[in-house]
Amino acid sequence: MRLQLRRIASFQAEYSYENPEMPVKLLSVLGIVVAVCCLGFATTLYPGGFDWNRDFISTLLRGPAGQARMFADVGVLIFCLSLGLVFARLAKVPELSPTAKAIRIGGIGSMVYAAMSITPMHDLMVSISLVFLVVALFALLLALKGVGETAFFIAGCCCLAVLLASAAVYYSSIFVAVLPWAQRVSFAGIAVWLVALDWVLPRVQLGAIERMS
Repeated sequence: MRLQLRRIASFQAEYSYENPEMPVKLLSVLGIVVAVCCLGFATTLYPGGFDWNRDFISTLLRGPAGQARMFADVGVLIFCLSLGLVFARLAKVPELSPTAKAIRIGGIGSMVYAAMSITPMHDLMVSISLVFLVVALFALLLALKGVGETAFFIAGCCCLAVLLASAAVYYSSIFVAVLPWAQRVSFAGIAVWLVALDWVLPRVQLGAIERMS
């Protein structure tokens, strides 16, 4: 325990971490809300109608050029930017310092490639983004387990399980009927979990660490 606290203190001293002011964190929340609104509006403009039980976000991104696709593209870009900023902040949190590099590279990398899914290389970018995201989530879970954040650890495991299950359905083409909603639940769950982490952490301040060690 003392060794872990010293590592956190060393990391905090090295990066001179300061807890971002609440308005900064609210920007990511606002961005996600705007992104969801853009995607929701895009579904109302989709030619022929958007079937929530059969269609995907990818349906909007790969659809015919027009207002629906434009709003979908904007929504995805804002969503990726917002979560990319969350990953960048989480990588600076003292409690998560043991896996900070993996969180930063995996999280930001995932959002960069996800943003590129609006291009004709959609399928490839989605696959690469998935790999980076899984790395980032594993890194976050390892760090959370190490500092005893049990509730966040269990919630994160559930999010990762749904993501991996959705990916298995996607690549195996088995039980595809559940995929549209499974993907939405996965994306929503991960986004809420990450924002909650960003909102709550860091719990430990440098002065407290020094007293405990």
